[in-house]
Amino acid sequence: MNNYSKRPAPNGPKNKIDWSKEVAGSGRLAGKVIGKFFSYLLNILLTIMLVCFIAGIIVVTVFAVYVKNYIDPEVDLSLFSVSNSSQTTRVYYMDYTDRENRVGEMVELEDERIFGSENSIWVKYPDIPKNLVNAFVCIEDKRFWSHHGVDWLRTGFSAFNYIIPIKKAQGGSTITQQTIKNIYHEDDYTPQRKIQEILRALNLEKRLDKTQILEQYLNNIYLSQNCYGVQAAAYTYFNKDVSDLTLIECAAIASITNAPTKYDPVLNPEKQAERRNSILDLMLEQGYITKEEYDGAYGKELKLDYHGRAQQQTASTKSWYTDQVIVEVVAALQDKLGYTAANAWNYLYTGGLSIITLQDPEVQSVLEEVYLDENSFPKTNSDKQPQSSAVVVDPATGDVLGIVGARGEKTGDLLQNHATKSTRSPGSSIKPLSVYAPALEYGLITYGSVFDDTPVWFNYAEDDTAKTNPIAYPRNLPERYRGLTTVNVAVEHSINTIAVRIMKELTPERSFDFVKNKLGMHSFIESEEIAGGKTLTDKDIAPLALGAMSKGLTNLEITAAYQIFPNGGVYNKPRTWLQVLDADGKVVLDNTADSHVVISEQNASIMTKMLKKVVDTGTAKSCTLKNSVNVAGKTGTTSSDVDRYFIGYTPYYVCGIWFGYETPKSIGTNIAWNPTVHAWDLIMTKLHEKYINGATNGGTPLKTFTTADGVITAKYCKDSGKLATAACLADPRGNRIEEGYFTAATAPTEYCDCHVLVNYDKVTKAVACDKCPEANIIQVGLLKVDREFPANIKVEDAQYTWREVPEGTPMPDRDDVPFYIGLYPSGKYPGYSATDGKPVYNRYCHEHASLPDPEPEPEPEPPVDDTTDTGEPDTDAPVTDVTEPDTSGEDTSTDTESAADDAA
Repeated sequence: MNNYSKRPAPNGPKNKIDWSKEVAGSGRLAGKVIGKFFSYLLNILLTIMLVCFIAGIIVVTVFAVYVKNYIDPEVDLSLFSVSNSSQTTRVYYMDYTDRENRVGEMVELEDERIFGSENSIWVKYPDIPKNLVNAFVCIEDKRFWSHHGVDWLRTGFSAFNYIIPIKKAQGGSTITQQTIKNIYHEDDYTPQRKIQEILRALNLEKRLDKTQILEQYLNNIYLSQNCYGVQAAAYTYFNKDVSDLTLIECAAIASITNAPTKYDPVLNPEKQAERRNSILDLMLEQGYITKEEYDGAYGKELKLDYHGRAQQQTASTKSWYTDQVIVEVVAALQDKLGYTAANAWNYLYTGGLSIITLQDPEVQSVLEEVYLDENSFPKTNSDKQPQSSAVVVDPATGDVLGIVGARGEKTGDLLQNHATKSTRSPGSSIKPLSVYAPALEYGLITYGSVFDDTPVWFNYAEDDTAKTNPIAYPRNLPERYRGLTTVNVAVEHSINTIAVRIMKELTPERSFDFVKNKLGMHSFIESEEIAGGKTLTDKDIAPLALGAMSKGLTNLEITAAYQIFPNGGVYNKPRTWLQVLDADGKVVLDNTADSHVVISEQNASIMTKMLKKVVDTGTAKSCTLKNSVNVAGKTGTTSSDVDRYFIGYTPYYVCGIWFGYETPKSIGTNIAWNPTVHAWDLIMTKLHEKYINGATNGGTPLKTFTTADGVITAKYCKDSGKLATAACLADPRGNRIEEGYFTAATAPTEYCDCHVLVNYDKVTKAVACDKCPEANIIQVGLLKVDREFPANIKVEDAQYTWREVPEGTPMPDRDDVPFYIGLYPSGKYPGYSATDGKPVYNRYCHEHASLPDPEPEPEPEPPVDDTTDTGEPDTDAPVTDVTEPDTSGEDTSTDTESAADDAA
């Protein structure tokens, strides 16, 4: 038996439990369990620690590799250097004997010397007031004096807030980090950029002391109103040296940096005051100012003495040309040498540079002379007269020879330059560049190609849901439609409809690439988001075919682009300066020429042939210089007459003129003459006097537009662009053959299929019907054109058109509609020609059509067989009793459809 069977008797004595042994056993058991638990826990912790350690090694290794391959922690101290001198920068022009080959001598423009006076942009740290330093430190980086380039507390919080946003994002960058960002122009907020910025900040603090870093920071920081650095801001807002700033003025300048436009004291004085008072609070709290100083500045009025951008405060007013040179050289110092804006400006004003410009002083002088004379421009009814600008470019080199940015006397430096900074829509002056030149180059058109000058489509007003009032698009100026028109006439008279039709074939994509990438007109906008979720784009028909751009382009851009026509199709990037030398004569900047072929030499010649007609007989025919020198060009007028352009050229110069109000509004039609053509004529006549006088007195003959090898002439029909036929000669308007310019590959080879010979009653002067007497019939050449409009619009060649009319089509009995009007349903129209109440040429001859049908000729009797006796009477005798049918009561008129009435 086992032990379990040994049970006490029910009534026997019970076994006693030894609780001490039980407790001890339980304790041992619990100890074992706890020991094993902690053993497992320790193993887990050790495993986690090992995994973390290994992961850490991996992360550190990956980070080290990442830093090595993608992060540059080094700091280029050369970017922090500034000119410590105060040497004058000198401006030169080249007195060329051969501009194309750069043969000439440097000549200084002594009146154009550039130097900083009391407002030198850069200011040394000892000259910066303590209150200004402290104001920036307390608002931007209160632990600046104690950290080593990075405030790890702020950086950690910013990183945590970036991952798990718990409050509005605040910057963790120290002044040292901001200095790095300003010097390297790094504004993107990527982890890579932030890591690089941190490493560079740590590196910079090892190489520069705190005061040197502050000097760099305070001289490079942007402070609105185009101010870089505290010295520029002091002169701009308070017209004083930075060392003379008061406490409230120091706080005001320090307030701007966080959001320059928002806290600009000129633009937003109330917001600025709030920010300024907050800085004063911090300065008091951090012990930088006393309570007495605080009370003297807090809530007090800030007295401004605003003087615009500080760079205008140089000793003398520079020319418009030098202004542009300054802007371009400063940009080049930043783009090519990595300078900050402040360093670049300082180097320009104090570095003793020599700038070799491409100005022609004679050209510049003529421009300034014309623009100083109020009589050079017509007066409008407005109290404030329109502005204007002019640019002259050498077509062979792209050198900008002269610039004037506004009318009247120039009153300061770096003012708004309407020639190089103002962007305005060019209107039709863009067509040769965006439509005709690329279409020629792509083989889509020729000199004699024909397009229909009629509306391309019709639009409807938003509230015209029934579509009862169609609006023709585009409209021409003046508002007329010629019908079939050649390309050369379209250029001559600036016909909008044909430019749009060609653009549809060319496509906006190809045109946009041509003007922006091949002709350097970077003001064309591919895509730009604006307020309200809208998108601006110039890659569309209206901007490219009609010049209705989103923001426009500069006069310099479009004038430089026109050089391809007199320069054999070659585009030279426009340049105002050639080289910049340092104080030791070493070249620090070289403005290398950028030239490339845009169109063929042959197409450039053909374009000049067409643009010359614009000046000879077209929209610029008021130009008088054409009587002495070859002139070609194109006018441009924008919608509502807001902007006017004329870009014209001779074999010597390309000159562009813009005219319009500074704040865009309609110029009005009360001016007596085209202001752009007139100003162009004044300038270019003066510039060409020496060439004209020289040629007249037996010197060098005047240059003329040359025709490129490979350009040939050919005759063609003006209504088809093809070789003429007899039908073309029979056009009622006269001979329709003209001569144009082509290459061997583009000259017409096919015969005209537009003109058709049509029977015409010369007596009734109408398209003949089958009842017109043969003696009245002549053949005329009418135009086979199929048009259908939702509105009855005037088309000048409408009365000379023809359409095939199927048998059974009702013919009209009216004189004011074409013979084929029965083809059109109600509400559709072929267009009409104004005839001053006279019948249209292609009317139907209803006079003869309404006559009775002619009597039918009697059928001849069958021949008689004389050899057979039939017993019938002899039929050789003439028939004398034939009775003609009575048709006097027959109705011979035809019914016409309502389209004839609609077309009246």
